[in-house]
Amino acid sequence: MRFRQRNSIIIFRTMSKWIQSGPIMTCLLVVCRKSSHVIQQLERISIRILAILLCSLPATDLFAQACTNCSNGEGYWVVSTYAMPQTPGVCPKSFNYRCYFKPVNGPMRPGSMSEMQASLNPTAPTCMFVHGSFVNIDHALNEARFTYSWLRNSNRCNPLNMIFFIWPSDDIDTLLPSLSVVQNGFRADHNGIYLAHLVDCLPATSSICLMGHSHGTRVIASSLHYRGGGAVLNCVKPPCSGGCRTIRAIFAAAAINHEWLTPNEKFGRALSQVRCMLTLVNRKDVALIVYPLVGPSYGRALSTTGTTMFDRRKLGPYANKVQEIDLTFEVGFRHAWAMYYSNPDLGREIACYINRGCGNAGMQVLKDQNHEVYSAAPDDAPADEYHAPIVLPLPDSHRISVEPDELQQDEKSSEDKPTVTALFDLQMEKSLAPPATQK
Repeated sequence: MRFRQRNSIIIFRTMSKWIQSGPIMTCLLVVCRKSSHVIQQLERISIRILAILLCSLPATDLFAQACTNCSNGEGYWVVSTYAMPQTPGVCPKSFNYRCYFKPVNGPMRPGSMSEMQASLNPTAPTCMFVHGSFVNIDHALNEARFTYSWLRNSNRCNPLNMIFFIWPSDDIDTLLPSLSVVQNGFRADHNGIYLAHLVDCLPATSSICLMGHSHGTRVIASSLHYRGGGAVLNCVKPPCSGGCRTIRAIFAAAAINHEWLTPNEKFGRALSQVRCMLTLVNRKDVALIVYPLVGPSYGRALSTTGTTMFDRRKLGPYANKVQEIDLTFEVGFRHAWAMYYSNPDLGREIACYINRGCGNAGMQVLKDQNHEVYSAAPDDAPADEYHAPIVLPLPDSHRISVEPDELQQDEKSSEDKPTVTALFDLQMEKSLAPPATQK
């Protein structure tokens, strides 16, 4: 009896290997039906056969079947101001943006302002993200890819124009970190002028959502204040450009004083240019808790206090535009932008805020506070490869000239070009070139 059981086991092992390699199903000869070893072997064979059948089925996109009307995002744009003058207080008269396009499936390539204007969907909302301070080119491009994947996965069925505004915030070397923060603050104010003119280049029929993190919120606040007729570093926008636009703002880990948005303050005209503003509050952010120690003009940050009762009294009717979401327990002590784009519930809230407007978007509390943090990895790259390959040299962008009569200050000559331009070219070639294949 034992001899027969051993023979049956050998027979079934041989048949299982033959079934995996052969495309035709054959009949199995059961020598000993009551043997437990034979039953286990039959179960293993059936599982292997089922796996082979499943692997032979054609690959299908289940999401495409469930949502046939979805508009697949074609990609996003990256607009850089590295090649533009970065001297705070010198009012720019011309704007030479450098643009790059990153398709969903493909490497990043150089583009131009005119090409970007032609590619934007005028009926779809446009979201512009501005990074914070101490962010180099590699980090900025990584954040761009993950942020786009985060918003795209949160709402696939609505078209979206996505632009990432990159400004030089990591090339300031000082002995004291507080001085670097102060100088980056002035540079953020200066780049707000560039952002304001970039907004004017977008389709007039497209609603705009300006989303910033850390000092990126200061760039946005400066831009809105500049658009509202306020002075930014003694620079005033000409009254002829701009026009009425539907603009919304999202401030994450806002590194600005909470009172700067009230009238007669540093950015007192910013709220006059937006339909609504969403503030993501985190009262445990360590970087913002020590924010008042930067200098005498720095106070409590907006994202740690939110809009206080005294601020709302000063804002008057503008207080109805300000909405808040408290993410203290979700984000915790961290200040990094990755803590925000790794939250899927927050992504759905922001996607709804971008596409449907103000409404009650900011007043809703996230349902699942103990959310599962996931990695918003881009669809076109493995998890361990974040850099987008790109082939330089940089393009010759479409030049947009603005020569207001009110600006009396002369712009620096082209011979006095800032050194950050060459640094930007070198770092882009180093960071975005395709990695060498390892032998």
